[in-house]
Amino acid sequence: MTLGEKLKNYRAEAGLTQEELADRLYVTRAAVSKWERDLGYPGIDSLKLIAKLIGCTLDELLSEDDVQRQRQLDERAAKRMYVCAVACFAAAVAFALLAHFLQQPLFLIGAGGFCILYLVFAFLSRPRWKRLAGNGIYRMVVFGIMLLVILAVTLAGVLW
Repeated sequence: MTLGEKLKNYRAEAGLTQEELADRLYVTRAAVSKWERDLGYPGIDSLKLIAKLIGCTLDELLSEDDVQRQRQLDERAAKRMYVCAVACFAAAVAFALLAHFLQQPLFLIGAGGFCILYLVFAFLSRPRWKRLAGNGIYRMVVFGIMLLVILAVTLAGVLW
């Protein structure tokens, strides 16, 4: 049974309409409808409130099948992001080599742009549940420093 089916059943057992549940969760009725049709998942705060309102536990609401399916979807998306990161890295190297061998510093702009894309895709290449589990502040500081270094090297190469 999917999360949407469970949510619909528990909501009906509690005698709540979609509108009433939405009002109590501070979301729109369309969001509740979307969740019940398995077109999206509520956030963890909403899940806690749902479990409390309809009188069930989070374990009852989220079976292992639902969690595993979402985790598999996240891992597939992360693999696609990894492929994009590798492609951006290869393009950045190609632009840097073109800039060096053709002695055209404007190619460094392309190299810098692809380096920035590489950083973004590399960040997204971890599944969402792993990104959220780690220390996000540390990663954002490292990401910011790397971005500043790339921009400085690109501008220095173009200006000189």
